[in-house]
Amino acid sequence: MDLAVSEPETPSEAAYRQLRDRLLAGGFPLTRRLGEERLAAMVGVSRTPVRHALIRLHGEGLVSRHQDGGYRPAIPDPEDITCLYEARRALEIGAIWAPTEAGRRHDRAALGELREHWENLRGEQPPADAGFVAVDEDFHVRLAAAAGNEVMVDLLRSVNARIRVIRIHDFLSDDRIEQTISEHLDILRAVAADDPSTAERVFRAHLAKSKEVAEERALRAIARMARLD
Repeated sequence: MDLAVSEPETPSEAAYRQLRDRLLAGGFPLTRRLGEERLAAMVGVSRTPVRHALIRLHGEGLVSRHQDGGYRPAIPDPEDITCLYEARRALEIGAIWAPTEAGRRHDRAALGELREHWENLRGEQPPADAGFVAVDEDFHVRLAAAAGNEVMVDLLRSVNARIRVIRIHDFLSDDRIEQTISEHLDILRAVAADDPSTAERVFRAHLAKSKEVAEERALRAIARMARLD
């Protein structure tokens, strides 16, 4: 029997999680400064954990600098987001095709480990949570790594970090978690079968749906924030 007990949530983690979830739901006025004292009272912690949470949220692009100091909710640039999605699509399709075009195959052991991991996730069915974005990013980076081009992997990591502010909105419902897991496994099966055409087709549909859902939810959150001003 597994008697392991999860570690209690630290004040900094609690502040980060609560502020992140409220930002994603559009729960703060768009242009108003996020005052540390007010946020600390709202979350039920001291100012220091709130300060640490805001620094972390700034690194993730969910808050930006306010003209009077401190932070405010971030407004993603639609043109930048479009360019980043285009870059991500090109990198991942390149990784799907690279081994075939070079006359070799994806790393079979890496594919097997990745497939086992995602089959287990399907069995566990993780709950909807914005933090799932890190799990999703790990899939795409490991799949690209299995193609054997580390430069492509580094570029994908960079794009992922810059696009996370939008992509984090994609994992806020159970149906999106379930669909993501299913599509990841479909991509893996095609890659493992040396069928890059099918893998590309599934990936394109997967990316398009993810972009559509994430952008729609992000825009709704921004609109809610604007109404609170």
